[in-house]
Amino acid sequence: MDTISPRSDETRQDGIFTRRQLMRVGGSALVCTTLLGGCASGPLARAMFPRVETGPAAPEAVGGAQIGRLNGGAKPIYVARPGSADPVEHSVADTLFWGEQLMEHAMFFAMLMPGAELAGPRGQAEQYQRQFGDHLARLRRSSLDRGDYVAFNNSTLALARPFIAYKRQMQQEQDSGRMHSLVWPLFFDHTAGEAERFVRRLEQLNRGDTSSSRTEVIPFWSDKMAEHAEFVSHLLDPDEDLLVKVTEETSDLFRGLERNPSRGGAETAVQAIIDFKTAAGRGIRDGSIDSIIHPALADHVRREAIRFQDELRRSA
Repeated sequence: MDTISPRSDETRQDGIFTRRQLMRVGGSALVCTTLLGGCASGPLARAMFPRVETGPAAPEAVGGAQIGRLNGGAKPIYVARPGSADPVEHSVADTLFWGEQLMEHAMFFAMLMPGAELAGPRGQAEQYQRQFGDHLARLRRSSLDRGDYVAFNNSTLALARPFIAYKRQMQQEQDSGRMHSLVWPLFFDHTAGEAERFVRRLEQLNRGDTSSSRTEVIPFWSDKMAEHAEFVSHLLDPDEDLLVKVTEETSDLFRGLERNPSRGGAETAVQAIIDFKTAAGRGIRDGSIDSIIHPALADHVRREAIRFQDELRRSA
């Protein structure tokens, strides 16, 4: 395990860790306790990120449904109430959550497609961003029930499916070298996979089925958590060498869960990554972590970790 060798600008006169040192120590402890089963001794074994409690869900009425709102940071995370089997409630909560995420996917694409050469695909991304924003506003003005929620879900599907096709097309363009944006092919694939799952979920809810299974929830979200860690690894300043190692080992942890979802440890792993992402988001916002990560992206991936935790708790 690496030891901490603070740079001179990170050392306080009173000997107390700066936030960056705490992040580095805490990050290594995350890997030490969650992935490696605990370190033998020393400050890395003892330090941990502060635990972040995201529930219980606060009640809120949206779109005619009673749903729950979890602490999501910059934006709330909407979920169905615990134990609910109402497809209207699940439809509203899922559309509020995934509609927000897909809207931000479009925003990130636009941010990462600079210049006149990319004006066309950037304009398409901006159009999807506006469309999802308008759709969420329409949902908030609605009052859905068992008689019309399927129709609204179908309007959501009619918006999501072309966006998936756009993501897949952009993935091919970037992968082939025909387009040169700042969006990795893997990021197009990652976001398309999330949208495809959202489509499958709405189709399931249209049949009145609100069930979820750990055998689906854990592999899907573990793959996304692993890719989040990989993205962060490549967006950190190269001088953040220990944090880079933390993200790489965190990716390995979730790849293991993805391959073997029945092995146990998912609840511990997801709480650890929520704590890590929360601390990292603070460090990104205040500049104590050097990176090219936009605070909106840090908040985006944190919300998805919290959603993973909620789905894990309610899945059978």
